[in-house]
Amino acid sequence: MIKCMIVMLTLLSVGSFIKMSPHAGAINEYILNDKYYKEVMYMGISYIQQLFNGGSIEVSKQVSYTHLKDNYYTNDTNEVVNFSNGRVIYSGNQAIMGNYVIVLLKNNVEVTYANLSDVFVELYDSVEEGTIIGTYNEEVMIIFNEGVKEIDYETFEEKYN
Repeated sequence: MIKCMIVMLTLLSVGSFIKMSPHAGAINEYILNDKYYKEVMYMGISYIQQLFNGGSIEVSKQVSYTHLKDNYYTNDTNEVVNFSNGRVIYSGNQAIMGNYVIVLLKNNVEVTYANLSDVFVELYDSVEEGTIIGTYNEEVMIIFNEGVKEIDYETFEEKYN
């Protein structure tokens, strides 16, 4: 949350500096004109007030997938979101799985995300819960392996969430 506040304050400071700078005529005229500047400032100030008044702002959402068939799932977006903290141990492309990423979670469960249209992580990246691994078109293949045994999504949810 502190990182989010620092980013917002930095953006507001940079925006204010650009707005007041006499050398930024084109930026002021086309991007930060009075209408947009006021909207951005109002939105930023309202978020900061919410935080200081004990409110909270959602910066990530719960990871949730809907089972379609076999190992295929979907969610309310086309983003493939990581379940828990871990590390990318494999990444590549195969004929059967297409683009795929395997993440070894801290609880020693390997999660394979396959059928990806885009991949946003690289081999050996540390990934946190909620990290966007990539995107998919129609459905994403997700396989859970606990040691040498494959487990289903419901079992994973019950044991580890």
